[in-house]
Amino acid sequence: MSKRASLKITGWTASTYFGQGLPWSFLHQMGTEYLTAIGAPIAQIGYTSWLHLAVTAKFLWSPVVDLFGSKRTWMLVMQAVLGVGMLVVAAISGLHSLKLFWVCLGGLAILHATHDIACDGFYIFALDKQARALYLGIQVAAFRLAMLVGSGALVYLAGRTSWTLGFGAAGLLMLVVAAGNTLVVPQVEETAPEVDSVDRDRESEFFAAYRSFFSQPQAILVVSFMLFYRLGDIMMFAMSKPLLRDIGIDTAHRGLVGGISIGVFITGSMLGGALVARHGLERCLVPITYFQNLAIPLYVLMALVRPGFCGVVGIVSIEQFAAGIGASTMTSFLMQRCRRAFSSAHFAFATAIVALTSTLSGAISGHLNGWLGHPRFFMLAFVASWPSLVLVLLVPRTPLEN
Repeated sequence: MSKRASLKITGWTASTYFGQGLPWSFLHQMGTEYLTAIGAPIAQIGYTSWLHLAVTAKFLWSPVVDLFGSKRTWMLVMQAVLGVGMLVVAAISGLHSLKLFWVCLGGLAILHATHDIACDGFYIFALDKQARALYLGIQVAAFRLAMLVGSGALVYLAGRTSWTLGFGAAGLLMLVVAAGNTLVVPQVEETAPEVDSVDRDRESEFFAAYRSFFSQPQAILVVSFMLFYRLGDIMMFAMSKPLLRDIGIDTAHRGLVGGISIGVFITGSMLGGALVARHGLERCLVPITYFQNLAIPLYVLMALVRPGFCGVVGIVSIEQFAAGIGASTMTSFLMQRCRRAFSSAHFAFATAIVALTSTLSGAISGHLNGWLGHPRFFMLAFVASWPSLVLVLLVPRTPLEN
């Protein structure tokens, strides 16, 4: 591959996944910070995890993206609509009406899930296996850079000014991303999915997407690993903001912590992508899974010791470095369990399974945290990661398709 072609792929990969990460940060990071800042009950803060329901259920309509229109068109249209939706949230944020706020976030969650389907499907379809592994670090890093902007710069802006300005800046940035991606995302010829059936109508192709994913070898083991891989990490993340608040870190400084941690996460994700590209998923998946989950007890330490700002930055940075390596490795695993003909649908199935864990564990995290207290809750989060440490030894680590 020429240097010019490589730079082009780097450019559109970074821009599209920045556009995927910003809505996620808006919903799950900025939304959580907003609820924390206005003094919402801790259980309601945990309810932001219910927004994952849209991602969990996106497999229900994911084949539509493969079968009707192009993935590129779906992706660009969703980015523009998401930008407008963020501006609507900015307009109503000053009202402090939680009911209206949740309604808007619910609508954005559905749009965000649809955008995910198109964005991931385009990436898998446009690049072959080797190129996907090579640019995986760019993909994850761009997603996390968007989170850095959301949880760091925009939360800091909101803390220093108002949430109307913070949410509004996110909406304007999303519209800029949509406009830019119309120029840099290439036109890729998208062939119709191949279906082994005499009946070639759209209905049969729709259900073929489901059958071809769940008929893969060791499907139960694969799905179980997807469910448990980040269970402990997700539980920990859901209550990380209330923990920082309760040990004395205010909104602006939480924004700084978020910014630093995302920078470290990006570094970790780039390293994880490089390790997988160089050594292969077969050799990397087991040690990286252990490394990611064995970092969770650091939050138990933080809850017990209650360090100052510098101590918090150190602990969060170490944990986020491990999480970054783990995230890019898991993304590679999910992509290897997809068939190219149904790239959008299959990756949607895989990420929906992961999101189911986020939805259920995050939704009850607020109640568990209120009942157990911070130290015991984060210890429970670590215990919840143990099944993944067993399953990773059994799950297939070779690609579903060459």
